[in-house]
Amino acid sequence: MKITIDEVGRLLATAASTHVSDQEARYFSDCIVASHLRKAPRMQPIKEAIADLNVWKNNDGRQVGTLVDNAGVTIFDFNGLAPSLKIRAIHDEIERKAKNNGIAAVGFRNSSGIITLNMWSAELAKRDMIAICMFNGGTECCVPHGARKGVLGTNPIAYAIPTATDPILLDMATTEIPFFELKAAKENKLPLKPNAALDQNGLFTTDAGKALNDNGVANLLPMGGGFKGYGIMMLIEVLTGPLVHSLLSTEQSSGWNPEEYGFLMIGIDVGSFVDVSLFKQNVSDMCATIRFLPPAEGYSEVQIPGDRGHTNQKRCMSSGEMDIDKTLLEELRLLAQ
Repeated sequence: MKITIDEVGRLLATAASTHVSDQEARYFSDCIVASHLRKAPRMQPIKEAIADLNVWKNNDGRQVGTLVDNAGVTIFDFNGLAPSLKIRAIHDEIERKAKNNGIAAVGFRNSSGIITLNMWSAELAKRDMIAICMFNGGTECCVPHGARKGVLGTNPIAYAIPTATDPILLDMATTEIPFFELKAAKENKLPLKPNAALDQNGLFTTDAGKALNDNGVANLLPMGGGFKGYGIMMLIEVLTGPLVHSLLSTEQSSGWNPEEYGFLMIGIDVGSFVDVSLFKQNVSDMCATIRFLPPAEGYSEVQIPGDRGHTNQKRCMSSGEMDIDKTLLEELRLLAQ
């Protein structure tokens, strides 16, 4: 159903303010709404935010702990809580340390999971930072190159780069297709794209029912289907596993167990390296040159990562309204009481 964007933002902030400061609640709300406008309907950040609010509502006195805190690195233990409600504090922390050191990193473990990485990186670009985020969620989803069975997570990665206009934004699983696409294809009996998955015998298949068994074990292939994508997935495994005091996919329990997954965000302060305005203009000029290229057959234009999301967001913002499932809206209103 249709509802004003301002009303959704107000409800999210009101619900969050029960658990965090008013400033953190408003920041959380703004991040969720912006991410939803960019990513929906393919992804549903508001639905995930409601789940996170329920985690905090049912909190039994748990506190966010700090495992590492030095000049350039902070690592948090979320003790099963949802990190999205603390996104402002995390962004403030990485910005402060990056301003002092040029580069800083924040990691965490033992959380209730990550809402789309898009908002974790996008908001830092507004602070004239390059942000790189990654998460090793979802064990037994991806087949190592040359193997037959899913072992690794889908290991999503995102980055944001500031420009003179809209930031460059990328948010993707490092499997050839994301897990939610595989799950939706199985539920709706739709074919998968070729060379994206294997069946339970290790053979190529476009049948989602053969690539995803009833226990949630998926046989997705790394992006590109070969060794290069697999190599990137291995890097993400290490950076979001033992480096942040969390577990590798090979150590995790079967199924969806977010407390066992790790997250890493690297922030690069552009101003510590180069004049910010010059940097932004250089990147914007590159984007303009690429967009001006003649499109290939079957394409109407050449896009930069993030263009589609920015277009979606601006279209909704111009109308002042957004679509939200009626049941989700009712649940959000209850949380905001």
